Amino acid sequence: MIEKGRLTVRQLASLMFLCTIGEQILFFPSMITSYAQQDAWISSLLGVGGGIGVLLIMLAVYRLDPRLNLIEHVLRVLGPWVGAVISAFYIFYFLIGASTFIREMGDFMTTNILRNSPLWVLHLTFICALTWGLRSGLPNMGRTAEILLPVVILFLIILTLCLLPKAELDNIKPILGRGFLDPFKGFIAVLTYPYCELCIFMMLLPYTEQRPHLKRDFLLMGMIGGLMLTLTISMCLLIMGPFMTQHYWFTSFNLSRLINIGNFLERIEAIMASVWVIAVFFKSVLFFYSFVLGLAHLFRLSSYRNLIFPAAFLILTCSILIAPNETFYLKVIIPYWIDWDLTCGIFLPLLLILIHHLKHKLQKH
Repeated sequence: MIEKGRLTVRQLASLMFLCTIGEQILFFPSMITSYAQQDAWISSLLGVGGGIGVLLIMLAVYRLDPRLNLIEHVLRVLGPWVGAVISAFYIFYFLIGASTFIREMGDFMTTNILRNSPLWVLHLTFICALTWGLRSGLPNMGRTAEILLPVVILFLIILTLCLLPKAELDNIKPILGRGFLDPFKGFIAVLTYPYCELCIFMMLLPYTEQRPHLKRDFLLMGMIGGLMLTLTISMCLLIMGPFMTQHYWFTSFNLSRLINIGNFLERIEAIMASVWVIAVFFKSVLFFYSFVLGLAHLFRLSSYRNLIFPAAFLILTCSILIAPNETFYLKVIIPYWIDWDLTCGIFLPLLLILIHHLKHKLQKH
């Protein structure tokens, strides 16, 4: 077995929560509101229920053989040739995912926090942190997530409580004023961005301690993460309204700028930004991990550790080249990302399950 480290169920659950909110805590309100306007909170709430169904599909793939990760399942179920093509498809998805998250964080930092810093310097700093984390091993990443999880939750609760007096219910009226089609589009987007991207956990589940409450904690933290995103988008709508929520790309960051309690507690957006950096770090490092682990399985290597540094340089390069500017990213990349996420998070896992059961029935006959 290439990966010898083991996660506890609590560590897996911590990673699940952090990856569910990930970079979405920054971009989620703007994206979903662009589809559903003032009904974006309804789309998000319904999407949490649908997201649980997506997570159940991933658990079903894991149960086909709990010893195998996603790439091993693909190679075993689909055979060496078709399996290699689909595995390469997933590995490329992990590569572009990690690169995109780093680019998103770089764009956020250069436009809001460190405006005069070169983009490539911020990317290099972040990729060095990711490389160090990956070199530390899977158990250490799990322990770190377990330690930082309460900090993230605490600051998100503080953000909500401090802004609650500014909320106005009129900003989300009329409810369903434009019918059901727009909230349904938002619902599909919710399934895509937070939940289908969690297909990386099919790479982690085989390396988690087998406990009776594994399924419960896995689903529970996915649901709590989705509800936290729903709370964030609801606060954005209640305070800023649908128009401002849609047109501010880093909506929740701009929301934190509004905190002012007695002219004493204010200007804490940099502290809030550190929480979002933590969440993006863990999502990026797990995509990075899935990329190098998938490569090791595809090429039948004995270890993935020798691939970490070359992969880091490749991800760094892709993070710069993936988009010439933020407008290109918004207009060109994101519309097609939905199809890619749905394919990797729902359609291909369902195909694996179907083919596995068909082969099993044919073997019986």
